[in-house]
Amino acid sequence: MTRVLEKFKKDFQEVGNMGFVKSHRLHNTGIGKTFEDLVNVKENNLQAADYLEELELKSSREFSNSMVTLFTKSPSHPPDANTILRLKYGKNENGLKILHTTISGNKFNTFLKKYGFKLGVNEKKKKVYILIKNLKNGSLLKFDCYYTSNDLKKIVENKMKNIVFIEAKHKKERGKELFHFQKAILLTGLTFSKFLEGIRNGYILYDIRIGVYRSGKSKGKTHDHGSGFRIKKNRIKKIFRVTEI
Repeated sequence: MTRVLEKFKKDFQEVGNMGFVKSHRLHNTGIGKTFEDLVNVKENNLQAADYLEELELKSSREFSNSMVTLFTKSPSHPPDANTILRLKYGKNENGLKILHTTISGNKFNTFLKKYGFKLGVNEKKKKVYILIKNLKNGSLLKFDCYYTSNDLKKIVENKMKNIVFIEAKHKKERGKELFHFQKAILLTGLTFSKFLEGIRNGYILYDIRIGVYRSGKSKGKTHDHGSGFRIKKNRIKKIFRVTEI
């Protein structure tokens, strides 16, 4: 780990010395894609961490109040959970159902003044449930949707052990976004038990971002825009040890 971290520091300094560089992709994912390209990390869906299989890379624009994505993953059960969630509980938008809502583990939220969503940790059954209730009568809806502890634990223990969180200044020139990577911190100490504790306390949230393809061969089909587990920046120290790089 020490060797990998020293190599990362060297790579990060070289990228920082480049000053402002053009984004390699449009929209919010541009910052991460740009940095990964500059340090020769290829996009992958492997269970191993991004950088030399030791460091998971996360990034954000400076002064952004957005949440940091820990990882994205569809529920373990039922099959096609995202499509079922979208069609049963989504908002009708121009004749198409979409479902965008943020869920915590310490209270039900309010969606469309009709549904309440909440994460429920059940260690005995080794599952993390997406619970949905009818806000009109307070009853839980009969919809069995969950992540298995095994699925979540594999990701937490393989990809979340050592996270480098990178912030960059950003600006726009001629309609193009540019980044200057200047700050990085190392986040360590996350165990699966801490992960579950973070959910229970509302530090770790779950974002459902399920939309629909609007054109092309997949038009009308479910499009997961990155539903997954996230943490607000001001909560990072609640579950991680933070070290300046």
